[in-house]
Amino acid sequence: MGRDKGRQGLRLTHYVSLSGFGGVEQQFVTFAARAARRHAALQSVVVCSTKIHAHHRELLPNFEDWRYEKKLFGFKLGQHPAVLRRARYRWLGRRFKPDVALLWNRLDQQARVIDALGARRCLYWEHGSAWLAGNDGTRADVLARLPAVLCNSHAAKRMLELRWGYEGVVRVCPNGMRNRHTVKDFKQLPRDRALHIGVASRLVPVKATCLALHALAALHRRGIKARMSIAGDGPLRSGLEQLARSLNIAGHVRFLGVVKDMALFFSEIDLLLHPALREPFGVVAAEAGAMGCPVVCTAVDGLPEVVAHEQTGLCIAPTADMVRYRELGGTSDGLPAAVYIPGRDAIEAPKVCEPEDLADAVATISADAERFSAMSDAAMVRVAECFDFDTHVDDVMAAVNEYHATGTLEPRV
Repeated sequence: MGRDKGRQGLRLTHYVSLSGFGGVEQQFVTFAARAARRHAALQSVVVCSTKIHAHHRELLPNFEDWRYEKKLFGFKLGQHPAVLRRARYRWLGRRFKPDVALLWNRLDQQARVIDALGARRCLYWEHGSAWLAGNDGTRADVLARLPAVLCNSHAAKRMLELRWGYEGVVRVCPNGMRNRHTVKDFKQLPRDRALHIGVASRLVPVKATCLALHALAALHRRGIKARMSIAGDGPLRSGLEQLARSLNIAGHVRFLGVVKDMALFFSEIDLLLHPALREPFGVVAAEAGAMGCPVVCTAVDGLPEVVAHEQTGLCIAPTADMVRYRELGGTSDGLPAAVYIPGRDAIEAPKVCEPEDLADAVATISADAERFSAMSDAAMVRVAECFDFDTHVDDVMAAVNEYHATGTLEPRV
């Protein structure tokens, strides 16, 4: 659907944190640009962080207006006096006069926006906040006030319902691919070199990069020639480098740090290994699939919604507990209290994949050239058909307009 130049778009105010440059922030920037172009939306931004990443600051002049949520005349507003904070929220509402306020994540911090604007104008959009611990009562109270919410995956929907007891309407609008590069042909297994395995994530405990290193060591013990490139950085990097040395695979692993050209990264690897403990959607798996990379990942949360098991990759059931994870070099710092297990439609404590199981999956895919190429081709087709970004924007904006018109959303079967 193109932009209707003859129609005044609805007024949409985004409440979003812009301090980082992660998936939610990048999703917001691309979404807002497409919503303006395709739907003539008049958009303003309430910045829910006390600082703005340099990349986002350059884009803010493109909006109708923007203001900090917690700053006044350059000074940070404290929690007290509460009357001043409440007055600030009410002033923002009067300033922007949104038809709909789109609340990006941060479930436990949205009560003040609802207080200022009323639930009738607030549409919450879940991107992973439901997995976090802390402020449980506040989260439940916020959800109890909302007649409908948006989620970026079925896993997010079930987290809200099973963990938080949400009984309102949930509209699932799967994430779209922000930068889907065109690939002319599917990948083929290498014949004259080692299998090139890619890992792409922040180097933090929840991404379980240590399991990928153990899986590579397991492949070497089986006599399978393989090497690994790791795109991403984080506090665990030095420990992971030491682990690679202790496993005698350091010469077969490249730590690339932050990679700006991820299309080039995916074009150079053969498959993606993603053993994360939690992944509300799994954008990296979709990015890999768009470039023709089969994916081996954990069968947890939203990953099986992106990776079609046995068609575009393999989803491996996590079976090992946190004691085993620490034995393998992992740490439980900052891990979620619960994750969603799609196969059982249940909320459970997080577990990890055994490295041997991950190695089995990689070996299975790389043992059959015809199957590998079929998975590569199917991955590209799936991303193009299921995760187109313009379709994603249209789906969300249809929900926003419906919410504006009715104050709720119709359930979808």
